[in-house]
Amino acid sequence: MNFVSRSLVATSLLLTLGGAASAQTIEWTAGQIGGGWYTIVSGASKLLEDKNAGLTVKAVPGGGAANPTKVQNGQSQLGMSIDVFAKAAIDGVGFYEGKPKHDKLMMIGQSLGDTPYHFLRAKGQTMDMDTLFRSGTNIRFGAVKAGATDEVALRWVMAHYGHTYDTLRAKGWRFINADYAELSSGFKDGQIDYLFFAQGLPGASVMDMQTGRDGELLNMPDTLLAAIKAKYGMGSGVIPAGTYSKFQSGPVKGLNMQTTLITSRDVSEDVVYKVTKTLCENEADLPKIHASLKDYKCATAISERPVPVHPGAMRYYREKGIAQN
Repeated sequence: MNFVSRSLVATSLLLTLGGAASAQTIEWTAGQIGGGWYTIVSGASKLLEDKNAGLTVKAVPGGGAANPTKVQNGQSQLGMSIDVFAKAAIDGVGFYEGKPKHDKLMMIGQSLGDTPYHFLRAKGQTMDMDTLFRSGTNIRFGAVKAGATDEVALRWVMAHYGHTYDTLRAKGWRFINADYAELSSGFKDGQIDYLFFAQGLPGASVMDMQTGRDGELLNMPDTLLAAIKAKYGMGSGVIPAGTYSKFQSGPVKGLNMQTTLITSRDVSEDVVYKVTKTLCENEADLPKIHASLKDYKCATAISERPVPVHPGAMRYYREKGIAQN
C-alpha cells in the first residue's frame, strides 16, 4: 500500500472513530404509556434527535415518584417528576426517607405541564382560607382520596395551621375524600361547601361543578405559599382570569404542582446543554407535542429551584441572560 492509500485509510478511520465518539444515546423516563408525560417525552425525544445530529433519545415508562431514583442510579439520564418529589428525594424525606441518598439529582427546567391547586367555596360561604383553617367549625370539606398528591398537599396545609384531620374533626369538620367526579356531585348536591384539589386547566370536574351550583375560587395566602415552598419545594402560580366563567372574576393565586425535568450531575454538560437549548429554542412548537406544554417558558424555567440546576443547563441560561447564578 502506497503512502497516499495509507493516508486515505487513516483519514477514513479517524472520521469513523470521530463519528462514533460524537454519537450519544440517553434514556428519558416518563410516566405510564398512554399518559400525558409519555406523550410529551416521546414527542420531545424526537425533537431532540431532529435538532441534534448523533443524539439518540429513548423514551421509557416511569412515574413521578420513581423517576428520581432511576435518574440517581444512572438508569435514566433524564426524568419527568414534580417539584415536591424532586425536593423530597434530595432531602431524603417522605417517600424517600430511609432510602439511599439522592445526592446526584439536578434539574434542567420546570413547567413542562403544570397542575394548579384549586381552593373553592360555595356561594353563601364567607371564609377565606386563613379564617377557615384558623377558626372554622362544622365545615363540610371535600378533598381527593388519601395518598394522592392532592391529599398530601392538604395535610401540609393543615399542618401549616397547626391542624390534622383529627383536630379539625374535633371542631365539627366533616371530610369527604373521594374521586373528582364524586367531589363534583357532592358540591353540586350541597354536601360539600369547601374543596381543595389539583387539576390541569381547565379542570373537567370544576367545569362540571359550575353547571350545578355557584361558587368562587379563592386566592391562597402568601404566607402559606411561602411556607409550603420553603418546606416542601412546591411553587405557586395563577389560574388565569376567564378559566372558569362562573367561579372567578379575575386571576386566582395558589399552589402549583410543577412538572420538573430532572437529570443527574453525572450526565455530561454537553448533553444537558443540548437538551436545554433545544427546548428553549423550540418553545413555540412544544404545544404541538402536548397542549400542556404551553405552560413551559424558557425565561422562567428555573425561577423555582427545588433542586440545583445542572451546569450544562445553567450555561445556556447564562448565555441568554436568563440567569446569572
